[in-house]
Amino acid sequence: MSKLRDRAEREIGPRLIVAASTVTAPARAAAAARRATGRSGRLELYFGFDEPTSAFAVIDLEQRLQGRKVIFDLLPVVERGIKEDPALDRKRIYGVTDGRRLGRRIGLTLSRSEPIDPQQTAFLADWVAAAPRGAALTRFCAAACRRLWFEGDGPIEAERYEELWRECFGSAPIADQAAVRANEKKMAGRGPYETPAAWIGGRWFFAQDRSAQIADWLDQLGWTVK
Repeated sequence: MSKLRDRAEREIGPRLIVAASTVTAPARAAAAARRATGRSGRLELYFGFDEPTSAFAVIDLEQRLQGRKVIFDLLPVVERGIKEDPALDRKRIYGVTDGRRLGRRIGLTLSRSEPIDPQQTAFLADWVAAAPRGAALTRFCAAACRRLWFEGDGPIEAERYEELWRECFGSAPIADQAAVRANEKKMAGRGPYETPAAWIGGRWFFAQDRSAQIADWLDQLGWTVK
């Protein structure tokens, strides 16, 4: 039974997500209705501070969303992936290699050569999950991702990131582990089991390699750069 479940998670799940992405008319109508009532679009990004592919997605999408009336809903998670995955260590090592490739796309050089344990950055997820969405949170997440993966390889000290938080918000962070668990539950309910994953207008994207397609989908929905 576990082998069948693993196959479903690895193969069938992503195929269903792609198949569901082919229906566009309802999404365009829903986006038009939001604009007609003065509301913004919303892009949900499920990501982990502990992985460079997520760092790339946060930084790249933050740039691509500039000028668009779209809320960048940054939803950090800690626990994700296939439970008791025997390939987890290899995936995390490969993630560093992939992060190096992705960073070059936006002119950044990866400064770490080893994976980060998710628990080392869990405090960042606790802070971000508790904070209101908006420009200050986006600035913090992008800056924290740069610092973690592209601006040094030293120990991860909460005090340094609290200073960055105060620069962005003008106050101390509040931690909320329950909010992180809620993000993880929401992500699992949406379908994807791994990060970074983006959801907008009823469509999923594997965000580390689909940022250009995300921008194209935003244009199709009418959320073009002003």
